[in-house]
Amino acid sequence: MSNTPIGAVVIGTGFGLFTHVRALRDAGFEVRAIVGRDLEKTRTRAAPLGIPLASNDLAKVLADDPAIALVTVATPPHAHYAPVMQAIAAGRAVVCEKPFAKDLPQAREMLAAAEQAGVIHALGAEFRFDSAQALLRRVVQSGLIGQPLMFHRIYQQPGGDQSEPLADWWTDAAQGGGFLGAFGTHMIDQARGTVGEFTRVSAVLRKLATTRPAQTSDDYYTIQFETASGCLGLVEAALCFPGPFVMSTKVAGTTGAAWIQSGAAFGDPEQVWVQDADGTRQVPMPAELANPAPEPFPIGELVQTEMDRWHSQGFDVAPYTKLFAQVKARIEGREPPLPDAFGTFADAVAGQAVLDAARLSDAERRWVEVEHG
Repeated sequence: MSNTPIGAVVIGTGFGLFTHVRALRDAGFEVRAIVGRDLEKTRTRAAPLGIPLASNDLAKVLADDPAIALVTVATPPHAHYAPVMQAIAAGRAVVCEKPFAKDLPQAREMLAAAEQAGVIHALGAEFRFDSAQALLRRVVQSGLIGQPLMFHRIYQQPGGDQSEPLADWWTDAAQGGGFLGAFGTHMIDQARGTVGEFTRVSAVLRKLATTRPAQTSDDYYTIQFETASGCLGLVEAALCFPGPFVMSTKVAGTTGAAWIQSGAAFGDPEQVWVQDADGTRQVPMPAELANPAPEPFPIGELVQTEMDRWHSQGFDVAPYTKLFAQVKARIEGREPPLPDAFGTFADAVAGQAVLDAARLSDAERRWVEVEHG
């Protein structure tokens, strides 16, 4: 096997710059280019990171540099389709952020194109490799608590300065945004991976912010769901719910229960516990799932907006490094370092089906069947 690093190009100068670039390098890729809409801005933001090429033309980058084997797409969701399809047409492996697409038909088209081209495809569901979430999934799937009966996850953050502008796609429902798209996709992926496929949902979407009159998207949601195995579930999250930070994840089963013991703030160390006939105990964290403490993005002058501050804290870098390492192994034709599967475009389609069903459920105030296939 060649010792030459595998080349990658990152699409997006926000989250892509703060997280993808660092995680790709940590996973052993060579970041050979970054692509953004504004060429001068892209050059300015690429320079401090030592990225050799800044461009606004992905097709040209891929045509000019055959050493690039991976394209990572970290643009807003409504802008995923074009670069994903360019990467597929060029025969490159592709990792695309979530929310994956504007709707289910578009998601299915992207999956079909990737499968027909035979390229490696992955969803940016990096928190599959969050230590506690990964261990909880292993515990439940191992059968330690029997058949899952109930999945419950709640996440309420107090929110920051509501007068500070958010990215357009976070506040514009027409761009596939809102907290359901931005954060709910992670929750849906965690629940699907832990207790199985959703068959129907009942959702409520709301806006709690009182100082963003132009916002058309949600910043609060709840989704009740049922899975194919009969497990019931509830996920709830709020971007800005005044009061203390609240986070909890629990799964009840026929022979016990498992949960994530969370800290007082997001990013605090977490533990996984089980309760069954043998009592209540902490599950040791396997060394392979342990992640290092997050390190903030080191170049302060590039952190300019509220979104930048979120993305520059470094919580995503270690999980994303594991995701990219899994993809790298696939590109190299070897067994991935972890037995835990990364999300593919098929998972992206399944998640998009849940998003679409949840939005329809809220609009029509009823339970909605989730489309499959």
